[in-house]
Amino acid sequence: MALTPDIVTSAALRILADFGLGDLTMRRLARELEVQPSALYWHVADKQSLFVLLAQRIAQEANMFSEGCDPIDGILRYRRVLLRYRESADIVLLAFAHSGPDVLPASLTGLPAPASDLVPRYVLGSIAVQQSRSLFGTLPDPETEGGPDDVAEASFRTGIERLLAPDLPEAVVRAEDGASQPPAPAPPRP
Repeated sequence: MALTPDIVTSAALRILADFGLGDLTMRRLARELEVQPSALYWHVADKQSLFVLLAQRIAQEANMFSEGCDPIDGILRYRRVLLRYRESADIVLLAFAHSGPDVLPASLTGLPAPASDLVPRYVLGSIAVQQSRSLFGTLPDPETEGGPDDVAEASFRTGIERLLAPDLPEAVVRAEDGASQPPAPAPPRP
């Protein structure tokens, strides 16, 4: 089998879905593809580049499901795609830090300022927290009807709706101008 970046990305996604980020090593990926690790580097320069490919593939998948949707539904569909792969939000966060918005789906890249800056961070951060809680066992089974996944999606949707509210730009500008400061942190407890 001739390796291509697409084949490498597909195998990496399978490892991520089945075993998580801890098992997604170049050696494990090479073993999965039945090649020497050095063969991977002809197609993927390093692990950061692999993360970028994974994030782009996840974004492509979300774009397929989001075509013709309004921005909120598109973002919710991206959330559902991310939740299919263990620790995928962590990978996309790393890829986003490395390569910027090129690794995000259209539902996150076509937003007006300042939402274009705020919403991707909210989306990836909240999903990363949900995925981490699930891994740590602090969430019951997400397949339970009316369970934590439903609550998490409703809370997530509320956050997105507030970030995309029409009066958001004015509120953000006031905060950036110093007219509205966040509350001071609470003093430490004795």
